[in-house]
Amino acid sequence: MRVPENIRAAYEKALKQRRVVIATASKDGTPNVVPLGVGRFLDEGTLVVIDNYFLKTRKNLEENGRVAISFWVIEEKDGKPVTVEGYQLKGNARIQSSGDLYEKVKAETKAIRADFPVKAIVLVEVEEIYDVKAGPNAGKRLA
Repeated sequence: MRVPENIRAAYEKALKQRRVVIATASKDGTPNVVPLGVGRFLDEGTLVVIDNYFLKTRKNLEENGRVAISFWVIEEKDGKPVTVEGYQLKGNARIQSSGDLYEKVKAETKAIRADFPVKAIVLVEVEEIYDVKAGPNAGKRLA
C-alpha cells in the first residue's frame, strides 16, 4: 500500500516530537505498547523500525507479526497544545538482523546516536491507515 506523503511527513514530525508508539501482541493475545524514537519510511509503503531495546516487543514480533503504529503531531494554538494530525498504521512486520539493508540502517542509526544498540530492524509493510485525531473522522479507515 502507498502511504500518502502527508502521512509520511506527519510520521517524521511525530517521531521528532517523541509521539510514536508501536503495539504488538503475543501469540496468546497479550498486548504490549512501547514508544519509538528512531525509524523512517524505507519507501512509500514500508516503515523501518529500529530494535534498540525491544524485549516483549521482540518476543511478540517473533510470535505474531501483526503490528499497529500510532502517532500524532502537536502544535501550539492560542497558547495550548493541540493535536493537528494523528494516524494509526497497521500491517505485518519482518525482523532482520543481518544483510545489506540491516547494515545500512544500522550505520544510519549509529550516525544519529553512536550509543544506540541496533539489535535488529523491523520492516513494517503498511496495509491499513486510520485517523486517530479527535473529531468526526476519529477511528475511520483512510486507506
